[in-house]
Amino acid sequence: MVTSRYDRQLKVEQIGTKGQARFEKASVLVIGVGGIGSFVASELVKAGIGTITLVDYDKVEFTNLHRQNLYTEADVENGLEKLIAIGRHLRAANSTVKIIEKSQKFSGALLDEVNYDLVIDCVDNFPTKYQINEECFKRNIPHIFATCGANQGQVMFMQSQENACLECLYPKQDIAKLGLSANIGNNPMIVAITGSLEASMALKFLTRPETVNPENLMVIDNWNFDFRKVHVHRRAKCPLHGGLKS
Repeated sequence: MVTSRYDRQLKVEQIGTKGQARFEKASVLVIGVGGIGSFVASELVKAGIGTITLVDYDKVEFTNLHRQNLYTEADVENGLEKLIAIGRHLRAANSTVKIIEKSQKFSGALLDEVNYDLVIDCVDNFPTKYQINEECFKRNIPHIFATCGANQGQVMFMQSQENACLECLYPKQDIAKLGLSANIGNNPMIVAITGSLEASMALKFLTRPETVNPENLMVIDNWNFDFRKVHVHRRAKCPLHGGLKS
């Protein structure tokens, strides 16, 4: 008797055969396959998401290896682009998932090529995060934001134009004061935790979208073992919401 590779997750009540069927029909865009993105891509592929499109343009470097779980020293020595390296590793893990690699910077045009069920922001710079937020907002495409630095990670699901967005959470004019764009290093475990939490949120949304709260920012500190939720309100002065009727 052959046991399904998904046997253990099929036994989870909230997933089951119906959830697995939804996974296999889903199309997800993952932007950035570095620290957070390599964990997200790995977990989604192993879970059996039908089609995953990966966007990145960097090469694998030695400084990536302590926190980016799918890359190896051989990838660095061979001068491989992250997309080539991660594509090989992911296909070796699950050959049934359709993996599409796009070696480029993010642009809104990507969102017009395919009817994505979900966009996952795994990039490491806030200018691109704001761009992803704006382009998803315009098209009313659900997306998940995540960031991490030092020992802290943050994750938030953003569903539609009716809900709080990244500009509501972190107004652009305040981002420098908050220090979120600074390179303060990464505890490798917070990268893994943040990526796994983002992947968990993606799987929950793809299985039961009605159960995901779009206005909760999850904040994790893995040094002090602190986990909290912060409710984010739609900001009255948000430039994206400004053109919409309340």
